[in-house]
Formats: sequence, C-alpha cells, structure tokens
Amino acid sequence: MQQQTAREEVERHVRALERYDADDVHCTDAAKIWWAEQETDEFTCAVRRDDGGCDWFDVRVDPDRRGATVRLAQRDAGCTLGFGD
Repeated sequence: MQQQTAREEVERHVRALERYDADDVHCTDAAKIWWAEQETDEFTCAVRRDDGGCDWFDVRVDPDRRGATVRLAQRDAGCTLGFGD
C-alpha cells in the first residue's frame, strides 16, 4: 500500500512539471521479510522524461499516508530500478 501512495504522489508531482510522462512511473517495492510486506516509508521512483530517458525521485511517505515528500534525486539515471512496479 505504501508503494502505491509513493507512486501516486510522484505522478501528481510530475504532472505539474509538464516534462514527464506521469503514466510511466515505477517505484521500488516495499520492504519484505520472507513473504510479509513491512512498513516502508522511503522509495525511489523512476519517471520517463518526454525527451527520453528517466529521472529518479526520492519519496518519503508520511506515516499517516496522507501524502509524501517528493524530490528529484538524479537526472538521467536510467529507467530500470531492478524491481518494483
């Protein structure tokens, strides 16, 4: 659930910037111990730029899940995070 919140916050954030494809956002998975998802409040999301390539954003989800803090972490960082959605 936290991953979905992170992705939605990044989508909302990049829509306002108008240079990203807000429909092409992929974030790292929530932490898991064995098969059980653990509370996770930090994610990295890759977002495709309109001019090609992807930028990475760091996302910190508020504990109450009412929102998140989104900031650009790295420009042109690649579009593959390795896992996530």
